[in-house]
Amino acid sequence: MARKNSFFSSSSLLFLCSLLVGTGTLTGQTRTNATQIIPLHWLGDSIDTVWEPYAALVIPVKLKDCPRQFYMQFDLGAPSSLLYRNKLLSIQSKYPSVLQLKDTSTLIGQLCLQAGKTVIEQKNIAIRQFENDSINWTNPASIEIIGTFGVDLIDGKVAVIDYPGGSLQLSDTLANTSPHLTLSKFIYQQKRILLPATINGQSTLLYFDTGSSMFELLTDKATAQNLSTPPHQPLRYQVNSWGKTLTANSIAAASGITVNNQQLPIRFVTYIEGVNSAQIQQMQQMGIGGMTGNKLFLAYKLVLDTRNQYFGLIPEN
Repeated sequence: MARKNSFFSSSSLLFLCSLLVGTGTLTGQTRTNATQIIPLHWLGDSIDTVWEPYAALVIPVKLKDCPRQFYMQFDLGAPSSLLYRNKLLSIQSKYPSVLQLKDTSTLIGQLCLQAGKTVIEQKNIAIRQFENDSINWTNPASIEIIGTFGVDLIDGKVAVIDYPGGSLQLSDTLANTSPHLTLSKFIYQQKRILLPATINGQSTLLYFDTGSSMFELLTDKATAQNLSTPPHQPLRYQVNSWGKTLTANSIAAASGITVNNQQLPIRFVTYIEGVNSAQIQQMQQMGIGGMTGNKLFLAYKLVLDTRNQYFGLIPEN
């Protein structure tokens, strides 16, 4: 089952609110001509009895001297990676040599995680309590998410999120991308990604968050209704963001949006109830028209050059 807040990344919400108010080793400082390939897996979940196959995007990882397969959520809505204290303590209890963690520890100085053929070296990674459940050791098939990979994983690098191929490719240059790739500038500020887009003929910015997988476009109610065909009969459901319950309304969309000079279709556009109208106006004045996640780009490779702030889309075919 997907992480409970996988539908709406709390870090994204906090950021928007703050605006209103081959084998290799990969670290934040590594510079190499080689392309590091990290596997990506989808987790599904049920939404009001409807199965959603793209509920969360995770990276399978293993720890040295521990045979169990774990997972980290791939969440570019979070500026920094973090680990879940309750999961770590459970691992340490069964495999004491793998981790040396105190109950009061707030970070781990250095940790190596094996993701496919790539070793990901994390330094000073934060530890945070997430619920109280431990590892289900009796069921080896259970999906155990032990933390989150944030933007620090791709910071200063060229990241290619290959949605059709199910991989994340990291390198230091654009040399290994398609020669026919058309690049556009994007805003990369405080390890947050804002992609330029056109919605209803209006230029705007979309906050990109891979931790909010199921939303093709999350925006205000008025924009959502303008993108749909009356009567507006939304699918209403509850979403959870770090313990806070919100009501999402998804409406069938009649038109798409333009990103990187490409017209992208949208099946559903979503708005969240309870957002203050003054806050919405402030966001619009700042040029932010909403948020998008993985689902908008399922048929594409999304290229993000975080060092030079360029991005592009490569269609599947």
